[in-house]
Amino acid sequence: MNRRKKTWWPFWLVGFIILTGVIVVINLMMQNVASGNQSTSENVDVSPSAYPGFNIETRTNDTKNYILSISSVIANSKEINAPIQKWINDQERDFLVQVKDSANTIKNDRRAELNITLETNKNNDHLYSLVFTSYQITGGANGQSVIKTFNIDTAKNKILNLSDFMTVDKEAVAHIIPIVQEELKKQKTVHPYIFEEDLQKSLQNPAAWNWSIGKGVFTLYFNKYEIAAGAAGTVQVNIPLDSLQSYMKKDLHLTWNNATTNNNESKVKKPKIHPLDPKGKYVALTFDDGPHPKVTPRVLRTLKEFNIKATFFMLGVQVEYYPDVAKKVAEAGHEIGNHSKSHPNLAKMSMSEIRKQIIKSSDQIEAATGEKPTLFRPPYGAINDAIKKITKEQKTPIILWSVDSLDWKSRNAQAVNAEDETHQTRLDCTYA
Repeated sequence: MNRRKKTWWPFWLVGFIILTGVIVVINLMMQNVASGNQSTSENVDVSPSAYPGFNIETRTNDTKNYILSISSVIANSKEINAPIQKWINDQERDFLVQVKDSANTIKNDRRAELNITLETNKNNDHLYSLVFTSYQITGGANGQSVIKTFNIDTAKNKILNLSDFMTVDKEAVAHIIPIVQEELKKQKTVHPYIFEEDLQKSLQNPAAWNWSIGKGVFTLYFNKYEIAAGAAGTVQVNIPLDSLQSYMKKDLHLTWNNATTNNNESKVKKPKIHPLDPKGKYVALTFDDGPHPKVTPRVLRTLKEFNIKATFFMLGVQVEYYPDVAKKVAEAGHEIGNHSKSHPNLAKMSMSEIRKQIIKSSDQIEAATGEKPTLFRPPYGAINDAIKKITKEQKTPIILWSVDSLDWKSRNAQAVNAEDETHQTRLDCTYA
């Protein structure tokens, strides 16, 4: 009987096949994980702002595992842009690392979130204080807020150090400490959480101070847990510039803008509003996340063409950069509501942080239009008892929606029309 000779494969060939198989499997696994972070709705928008020499860049990304929204300035100087962009990139990189580490626990209804917003204090034609707030949450009940300030001189194309503004020695620090302590005592909801030892330690290190200047005050910012318990959130202390005169650099020749907005001058004349028929059938048309310098005027023209009045739920950060657009919305007779300062998920924030988001935005809207908003729409429709309590204090009822056009997702007219045609009650559009 002939017996077939058994074939033996070389050891190196067997090892190569096994290794190749392992690599393929690992790549497939990595692709599967990465697919959760692939963008389903990514958008970058660059627009001129109300401040000369600055463009505003807004970048959004909506994925399966996270939501990202970043606002920044683009100046006409690499020396100014580079450190700002580096800080933003560091925040985004750290966030994405945490998202990757938490990928298995993130659910669609509790996605991670990174929200970087910007507040600008203009002191004169070339001196600005930029205050960035980075809010992120990748798990747990509460998020983390980090504040970073950049004080810039566009005439010299440089970012100012504290030593450019004032003398910073032991005498100056000893002068500032009791002022900060007194100012904190006035903050009744914050002062009980202050850790005096941590406060002293932070103030003794001026090189690490987060500071800005605007409207006659020198402001110090302390990040969450830096000088207080977490319930206090981020802490802000305003020090009158008059109290620092003896330490300010005389050769800087800063001309501070102490002017405040005159609401009587900003107040617009609105068209007469006719009462609605209580038995009539109506659709409430609303627009969120504006004002936007390109989109909002187009929306206003269309509404005027069809003689329609709508409600615009505005973000404080957008109103700050485009106050004239906000004013045009009011002048056209449309209702303006509050949509928070920077569009974070308020349900994941502390009471003090929620209150700041709502009140600051309301103040910015009033400064631009002369009217305080009387309605509030929470970002993402997220509501909890704290939000209800604060909106009740502010006498701004919470307004949600019954139909979402999902225009933020597709940015496609046909897709939006198809979505709207399936509903007949209420339309909610965004980015106006």
